[in-house]
Amino acid sequence: MLPPDTSDLRTRILAEATRLFMMYGYNGISMREIAEAVGVSKAGLYYHFKDKEDLFLAILYESLGAMERITATARAAGPSARAQVGALVRALFAQPADQRAIIRLGQEIAHISPAARADFGRRYQEQFIGQIASLLGDAVARGELRAIEPSTLTWLLLGMMYPFFTANQEREQPPPEQAIDDLLMVFFAGAAIGG
Repeated sequence: MLPPDTSDLRTRILAEATRLFMMYGYNGISMREIAEAVGVSKAGLYYHFKDKEDLFLAILYESLGAMERITATARAAGPSARAQVGALVRALFAQPADQRAIIRLGQEIAHISPAARADFGRRYQEQFIGQIASLLGDAVARGELRAIEPSTLTWLLLGMMYPFFTANQEREQPPPEQAIDDLLMVFFAGAAIGG
């Protein structure tokens, strides 16, 4: 008899835990409830994750890795800021609703240990925010965008996108292409030189 596929079980645990954390928040769900939702024993859950913080961080780090890959792909989308930012925005919105909503789980980070919070914050800055700021900073240096601090540009862009990062019924689908085009137009009208 073959042993159970532990990678498949880990994937199921992450998917179900993500859904539950988004519905109830970090403090609103227990490991027992996650185990029940997945259909495993608590021991089975603890085989994969040492505690709730470890599980929560695994969700965040997996999402962070996906966002880092999206940002790297966007940077390669073309030589212009419009091509790169357009590819970034479209790729972030093209993710399934639950993946887009993971960005909002960052609000729950206050519930984890200070050391884990600091490590995640550092990695989030390096792997996502810093990568977008670098992309936008390069566009500023090329003269495509106004001389605005790249980190400010990053937060302005993400702030425009943030309302769409929910998993409720109204937002199950990505925003329509026209809304994405409008978001990009507004961003570039304010940030582009001559815009």
